[in-house]
This record gives sequence, C-alpha cells and structure tokens, in this order.
Amino acid sequence: MTKPLAHSYSAIKQYEICPKQYKLQRITREVKASFGEASIYGNRIHDQLDLRLKDAAKDPLPDESAKYEQLVVGIEAMPGVILSENEMTLNIDLNPTGWWDKDAWLRSKIDVLVMHEDSAVVIDWKTGKHRPDFSQLELFAIQTFKHYPDINQIKSSFVWLKDMKMDHMTYDRSDAPILWAKLLARIANIEKSLADDKWPATPSGLCPWCPVESHMCEFKR
Repeated sequence: MTKPLAHSYSAIKQYEICPKQYKLQRITREVKASFGEASIYGNRIHDQLDLRLKDAAKDPLPDESAKYEQLVVGIEAMPGVILSENEMTLNIDLNPTGWWDKDAWLRSKIDVLVMHEDSAVVIDWKTGKHRPDFSQLELFAIQTFKHYPDINQIKSSFVWLKDMKMDHMTYDRSDAPILWAKLLARIANIEKSLADDKWPATPSGLCPWCPVESHMCEFKR
C-alpha cells in the first residue's frame, strides 16, 4: 500500500501560500525549513507552558513566561480532564490512528484540551501578531469530535500571549459535516497537485524569508 500524503493545518496553509515551497519542503525535501528568532521563541514558550501544565509539583513558570501563570492557573481550575500538547491523528478513512503510524493522514496537535462530560475547551497559544485563522480551530474541532465521540460541543480559543487577547468560536457536533466539506476541498487541491505534479510558485510579501534558493524559484531574489 502506498503511504498516503500526510496533512496538517501548517502543511495546508503552506501549500495555499506557495505550492512550490510546499513541494520542495514536504514532497522532494530538497529544502529544509528555516526557523527565525520569532519561531524559536514561540516554540520555547509553548514548551514552558506545556511543562507547567504537566508538572505535578506545579512549579511556577520561568521568568520568561511568568506573566502567563494566571492563565495556567485558570485552566487548572476548570472541571474535567486537562491534556496538554495533545496529538490527534486520523487515517484516510477518518479513523483515529497513531501519530507515526504508516496510515497517518491528518495530524493535529492541540496546545490545551479540557474535557468535561459532553463538552470540551480547546486552547491554542499564539506568540505572534494577532492574525486569527479560524480554519485552524475548525480543524481542531472536527479532530476532537472524531477522537472523542462523547464530546458534543467545543469552545475553542486563540490566546494571543503578546497582547493578552482572545478569539473565541463554539462548534457543535452538528457542524462537523460542513467543516469536513471545507477541509476536504482544501486537501483535494493538494492531492490534485500531487497527481498532476504541478506546483506553481506564488509570489507574495513572504518571498524574502522563503528558504527556497533563487536558482529553484524565479521569484526569489
């Protein structure tokens, strides 16, 4: 059996920004991802929050992220089961599977998932500028509905740590068919590029920071 192309929110977003970059990084792997200072900082803060939520001793956050301690305390006060950096994976039949299993087709990692009775809270930490893309919360919702069949309603939030702002969306299980249709249409575009081997470069304001070298892309200067 041919291993299916694996998808995720970040992979779908990358394809939609520039199919050529997607191909060179995720299909042929000719180009390695580059991580700027902001990305390294964001990963570090995510790790600190994850360790804090998983720490049975409840040691306070380090100085760099200490200002987020009350956010964590608020999460800990919520009723239910709290999962941090929760990995969810579906195969092409939309059945749960393992993150590294050969049939992994759609992966999502949820920063914070709190489940209580038939409802859940999803939180996604953001360390960058306030640019909400609710399709990410939609993906997290339908992943959660698939993995936890007792959950019927999900309250999802982006938490913008830099500005201490939040964006909220609520999803009911009855919303899932429409959300799946939207997601599968986006994935179909990637699968078509793979079938046709057509990956056009798409110039944008992000080109100066693209790791693709100029000899590989006509738009890179």
